[in-house]
Amino acid sequence: MSEYFKHLFTPIELGPIRLRNRIYVTPHATMFASDARDNLPGDTLAYYCAERAKGGAALIEVSMGIVNAEVGQTSPDTDAHYDPLSGGHPMILTGRWPLRATDPRIVVGYRKLASMVHEQGGRCFIELASGGTNVGNDRGVSPFPWPSHPIHALPFTSRELSEEEIEAQVEAYGVAAKLVRESGLDGIDLHGTHGALISEFLSPVMNHRKDRWGGSLENRMRFLEEVIRRIREYVGEEIAVGMRLMGDERFDGGHRPEDAAQVARRLDGRIDWITADQGYSPQQEDWQAVPMYVESGYNLRITTPLKSVLKRTKVGVVGKYVDPTFAESLLASGQADIVAMTRALIADPELPNKAMQGRLSEIRPCIGVLQDCWGRMIRGLPISCTVNPVVSRERDWGVGTLEQAAARKKILVIGGGPAGLEFARVAAERGHKVVVYEKTRKPGGQAPIAAMLPGRENISAIVRWLVDQVRSLGVEVKYGMEVTEDEAVVQFLFEEEKPSAVVIATGSSPIRTGFQPYTMNEVDGWEEPVVCTDQDIWEGRVQAGERVIIADSLSFIEAPGLAEHLGRKGKNVEVVTPLAYTGLETNLYNHWDHLLPRLFSARVKVTPFTWVRRVRGKTVTLYNLYHDSVRQEEVDNLVLITGRRQEDSLYGVFRGRVPEVHLIGDARIGGARIGNAMYDAAKLGREI
Repeated sequence: MSEYFKHLFTPIELGPIRLRNRIYVTPHATMFASDARDNLPGDTLAYYCAERAKGGAALIEVSMGIVNAEVGQTSPDTDAHYDPLSGGHPMILTGRWPLRATDPRIVVGYRKLASMVHEQGGRCFIELASGGTNVGNDRGVSPFPWPSHPIHALPFTSRELSEEEIEAQVEAYGVAAKLVRESGLDGIDLHGTHGALISEFLSPVMNHRKDRWGGSLENRMRFLEEVIRRIREYVGEEIAVGMRLMGDERFDGGHRPEDAAQVARRLDGRIDWITADQGYSPQQEDWQAVPMYVESGYNLRITTPLKSVLKRTKVGVVGKYVDPTFAESLLASGQADIVAMTRALIADPELPNKAMQGRLSEIRPCIGVLQDCWGRMIRGLPISCTVNPVVSRERDWGVGTLEQAAARKKILVIGGGPAGLEFARVAAERGHKVVVYEKTRKPGGQAPIAAMLPGRENISAIVRWLVDQVRSLGVEVKYGMEVTEDEAVVQFLFEEEKPSAVVIATGSSPIRTGFQPYTMNEVDGWEEPVVCTDQDIWEGRVQAGERVIIADSLSFIEAPGLAEHLGRKGKNVEVVTPLAYTGLETNLYNHWDHLLPRLFSARVKVTPFTWVRRVRGKTVTLYNLYHDSVRQEEVDNLVLITGRRQEDSLYGVFRGRVPEVHLIGDARIGGARIGNAMYDAAKLGREI
């Protein structure tokens, strides 16, 4: 055990279950829980969980067993597409999530999951929930008008659950708990936040009932207490029982940290642990899994009051904990009993073992962009990880599966961005001799520019990790070595490196003409001196003046990031976009609650449904795509952000002159993100 992590690696008991350390993985929808798409757990989930246990995590929790199977439609059949409430929601229609917690057939999958996690020394709990109104249930704690949103297709008003229906819900929890115990799983985590039915009953703003289930806190807790009582009737003290408690609804008059503390006090000793967080789904998903803009420990204001009132029930903390040193400090100071490091263990399942062995620099960092975890999940796609493409492929790509190459090759990689470095890392691990040529004086490709955007500095962490990894593997990275199409340069490379394979990872360059698919035309006047790209500004080729218009057709982070940066420097900045708003895609990654306040505080103006008609000198003519309004603006800079074009010319230069030439990352698909590049590179590194 590392002398620096005495608390982190001290065992602890949660009721009847002993955990080998204090690190756990909270429930999260992987969207590969069910391989057969029948809402029953399959092998992909089992391998994923076992990988985290193998890496040293003490507890892995699984999302989500739903106890009221009639909520919406949880199958991908045709009828589900026409359900008036869940119609078309990608997460529900896949059949991969949620799990059918009261279906006896679930025991088979549970048993394999338990067996594989136990084999690696870990424990495994299942999250149990009954869906609230906001997840497409036509019955809830009280009648409530819901607008149309991604989880249900139509606006509707729920009806109040009857006494008989409440009893059925309570009984379903008991039945689900019995199946958990029979399968050999170790515990249950009751979902009491994010809009699940338990949180609706607890909520002062959601629960308007006039009977014994509403009104006072005692009445609002009755449903939760009945659920706990029924579960104990079915399973006794044989398995652990805990819950995720709503700590802050973020509504005026809603459930607040002081209310959560009162609930916790009444539950002390009746359940084995409590975790509390915030955010009501889907209105406040930006606070369920926060992006990089939010500091670690943001939920401590919620859990600290709980810790002060609990004497027997343990407290788990969630809140973007990615650093084992921070986790150790929470335990040492008595602020927590166990620490959730979910996103950190998605990025690197071996984090606990590496920390225990003092190998902190080897931990692959989570950079917090949420693009390939939450961003894929919310689309109904199996999650992956921007920095760890092994996620969802643990059976084939997991720890210990990388095989040495049958024939050792000398491989020349051109480009030292994430794709080039990740390929070099994987190929070198397999025994190939790899050299990387990078034209600039620093590694990372476009990642260092991405890290210059306000609040996104942590993107640079993955570059540092990759550089350290390839250095330790003996990969030589030659900086300031630009490879061109010049025949003399090509001949030099053949003579100097004698490669048997060449990998082109030369990235992409911004489209300068303003061409985009909304008008299918270039911007008239794009050659004018006032016109530039965002990359020109970030790399210092252009100094922004006082009046800047950013024309953005991408809907990602480039325009809002640059706009905030310039706005904070006192520039007069306007973003025009043909879309409904700038940065629309970032809403999928839980950014808006954090990004938009930053944008507004920088006094940035955003004008939707608008594009550039022409540029003449410093005069920019703008027009509304859906109306005949036209205006002219005098600017110092017009920044065009309309996409990127792959730099793939070297592929043709080397093709046919060496046995193997490969194209990866942004050089293969212009505009590819870091996650795409890392996957591309890891796949080729395993195959070559």
